[in-house]
Amino acid sequence: MNNNQMDKNYMQGFFADANAVSRLSCALMLAWAAGAASAQSSQPAAQPAASAAQAAPAVQGPAPMTKARLDELEARAPLSQRYPTGSIKSDEAAQKALDEAKEDRHAAEVRYVIDQRACYKKFLVASCLEQAKERKRVAEKGIKQVENEANVYQRQATVDERDRSLAEQKVKDDQDAARRLEEQKQKEADAARKVKESNAKNRQVQQRIDQNKDVPPDLRIREHEAKVRQQQAEEAAKAPERAANAAAREQRIKDAEAHRLDVERKKAENERERAERKKNQEQSGAAPVVK
Repeated sequence: MNNNQMDKNYMQGFFADANAVSRLSCALMLAWAAGAASAQSSQPAAQPAASAAQAAPAVQGPAPMTKARLDELEARAPLSQRYPTGSIKSDEAAQKALDEAKEDRHAAEVRYVIDQRACYKKFLVASCLEQAKERKRVAEKGIKQVENEANVYQRQATVDERDRSLAEQKVKDDQDAARRLEEQKQKEADAARKVKESNAKNRQVQQRIDQNKDVPPDLRIREHEAKVRQQQAEEAAKAPERAANAAAREQRIKDAEAHRLDVERKKAENERERAERKKNQEQSGAAPVVK
């Protein structure tokens, strides 16, 4: 009974794998036929498509994965071991983890495709595909954990930077408000001082008016004329002294000019005598006298 049950289970698995292979073969044949039909239908428009491809910039996808690069990526430790929980402490580390996660995810996808192709050569295709899918799921789970932690750190860093900027802006705004308040107080104090000074001047003027209200106008005029005459007399008394000072200054200028001309005349005479002596010495053949 047990042997019959085992045979039955084995045959069910066999037919399940055979059914999967059959469905996969049909899908591949349909895909190949659709691709051939698409190629035939797009052949007349190949030249416009080529022109459009030249005109439009090519979208850069991930770089092709070589076997050496795949071996290099699979040889290093899993991403969750390279970046344990709580190890991301800077924005640079978070970005580096995201870049490596992208590489590991690409490698996992390439490995999954390779495993799928290898499974089609085996007898138990479905079981092999399920194992390849599970390996891919486990790899992506570890990658996803690191990606989540890196993204959370970057979002938190962005929030912290925004809060820091807001705090700095608030401090600046408070300082500006305090400065403006101080300036306003200073302006009000200056305005009050000017008003006080103006009132004091007005009181002084009013006091002079009150003091002179009983003085006849002609007396005030005579007093003013007396002050003017006194100032004119003082200016006239100082006139000879100013004239003497001006004459002395003019004489000093003339003396300085005469001295300058005398120095230039003596210098010209010395130059002329020196030239004549040199000429006489050259004519007589004698050595020049060194002065």
